[in-house]
Amino acid sequence: MTDESPKYPAMWETAIAVSTAVAAPVAAAAGEADALSVVQLRTRIRGGLPPRALRRVREFIETHLEENISIRTLATIAGLSMYHFARAFKQSEGMTPHGYLVQCRVRRAQDLLAATDLPLSEIALASGFADQSHCARRFREHVGVTPSSYRWSMR
Repeated sequence: MTDESPKYPAMWETAIAVSTAVAAPVAAAAGEADALSVVQLRTRIRGGLPPRALRRVREFIETHLEENISIRTLATIAGLSMYHFARAFKQSEGMTPHGYLVQCRVRRAQDLLAATDLPLSEIALASGFADQSHCARRFREHVGVTPSSYRWSMR
């Protein structure tokens, strides 16, 4: 058997047929949709949180953003142990639960900075940060500018 011939020819032919079928453009109701590669299809199917649990966790985070949210609480909402939840969440979202929480808080701060004239200290608390310094540090890490510079640029 050479290196170029597959070990299981029937399985190889089936894999190529599936790959071709998945990679071909699929007609959607509204028009042509982009095709999924086999790798994208595999990552969507295997592992991570179930869609319903992920939706419940996201909704909880959005509604309780200004509060102190523990991983234990999020794991309970998803119905998993803390360790299993953290691994499944990272597989689903591509970041840790804490990273996602900080990202959501920075987005909330961005929205409040652009839409209101509240002081930065109040925006930090309304976004769920412990204080203005913590908010400014995380904001600068995620956005690249300070909150006051961001507010000034949005005017």
